[in-house]
Amino acid sequence: MTDPTSLADAVRTHVRPGTRVYLGNFGAQLFSVGHELIRQGLHDLDAVIASGGLLLDQLLGARVLRSATFGHCWSPVGPAPAWNFRRLAESGAGTVELHELSLGLFSSALTAGAHGVPFLPVAGLPGTGYADEDWTGGRLATVDSPFGSTTVVRAERPDVAFVHVDVVDEQGNGHLRGPLGEVPLAAQAAERVVLVAEEVVPGEQVRALGVTIPGLLVDAVVHLPGAVAPDGTAGRYDRDVAAYERYAELSRTPEGFRQWLAGEVLAAEVAS
Repeated sequence: MTDPTSLADAVRTHVRPGTRVYLGNFGAQLFSVGHELIRQGLHDLDAVIASGGLLLDQLLGARVLRSATFGHCWSPVGPAPAWNFRRLAESGAGTVELHELSLGLFSSALTAGAHGVPFLPVAGLPGTGYADEDWTGGRLATVDSPFGSTTVVRAERPDVAFVHVDVVDEQGNGHLRGPLGEVPLAAQAAERVVLVAEEVVPGEQVRALGVTIPGLLVDAVVHLPGAVAPDGTAGRYDRDVAAYERYAELSRTPEGFRQWLAGEVLAAEVAS
């Protein structure tokens, strides 16, 4: 591993229009990465994000994406919705391809990607919108084999995965306190992996805690305390509920969202 790089340089190196970007993690959203994508004026990206939440809502509002493969998009502090997502879904404009997967389907798609196979057998989920209304947008199919017919989910292989970890060492070995969710699968499925770490520590400390993402999978490390703020992360800092509520109020209208974007993202400076 080389020395940690800045978030801005990591995004410039690994993301360009047309890149398929995994934005982890299920338990803590990488707002810092999403905001840097916006600041760099990137567009036509394909987002892969299990815990879409308000990060996905912001990327949609900033018109960064051409598609999103996600588990959900909602405000965890409610009762306000994710307004940009709602406006897009209700408009029927189809300007962004939406592929909604259950967490089980999402993890299975990443498992297939990690194994280098085109799909993975999954439960059919009859009686749900995944099966009956094609919420996945074509990600499910039926395959016949000598062993019987089964529903399968298309493999997910991000071009780059941005993964949040609590600590990382000089060899790129990262430890995540939890929840792990789909994170190890995403790191194995992606072509490239960027760890965004709260702290850089000696290797023996990471080994004592347990290696979640081994350095042999890692292409770059960003040392960025507060990487998921205003979300929270286990053992470091709590979610800023007031910031979530302020965003929900402003993003209620497109004009309010643009005001929030200008003040909270475009004008912000990020420490390297």
